[in-house]
Parts: sequence; C-alpha cells; structure tokens
Amino acid sequence: MKKLILLPLLLTILSCSSTTNITEGYGIEIVSIGTQGETRHVKFNRVTGESWWSENTVWKPIIDIKPIPESQYIIKIISTGKSWRALRIDTFSGDTWKNSRGKWVPFKQ
Repeated sequence: MKKLILLPLLLTILSCSSTTNITEGYGIEIVSIGTQGETRHVKFNRVTGESWWSENTVWKPIIDIKPIPESQYIIKIISTGKSWRALRIDTFSGDTWKNSRGKWVPFKQ
C-alpha cells in the first residue's frame, strides 16, 4: 500500500520541479595570445548580448553601436598572433558583429 501511495506522490513532486533554460545566463571565452602566456577573456550575457573584455582583471564593456534585441547570442574569440578577434552572432536571426576597438560593428547583409 505504501508503494502505491509513494509512486504517485513522487511523480507529482518531479513534475512540479522547474527546469532552467540553459541558454540563459552568461558565457565566457578565453584565448592565448603572444608567446608569453598572455590571455584575453570575453564574458557575455547569452540573452542580451551584452559583453565585456578583461584588462588586468577588470571587466570593460564592449559597446553596442545600436541597441540589440533579447535573443540567443554566442561569442567566439581567436588569437591572431599578438592580438585577438571576437565575433558575436544572434543564433535566431543570424545577425553578426565583430569587435573593433571595444565596439561591436555589425556585418552588412
């Protein structure tokens, strides 16, 4: 009898649990540049696209020239030897930007 009561109770409890959307929150990218072990870091909000790069453990914003909508964003960075490049994409619309001197510059369609 106890098993018959516990099973529906367990199923009810499990069905009430909330799940977190894994696309929410923040992401971070890191890349090594140069030959001295130097790195660059980019932190970003996956929903708003807001992003920052680090300079001596201080987060500096990467500025958007125009406001962008809430969506789902991914940022990738690569080393280009002694420097680095970052790209951001809106995974729903396909809109893409490159980081240029601390600002997001949109690609033309």
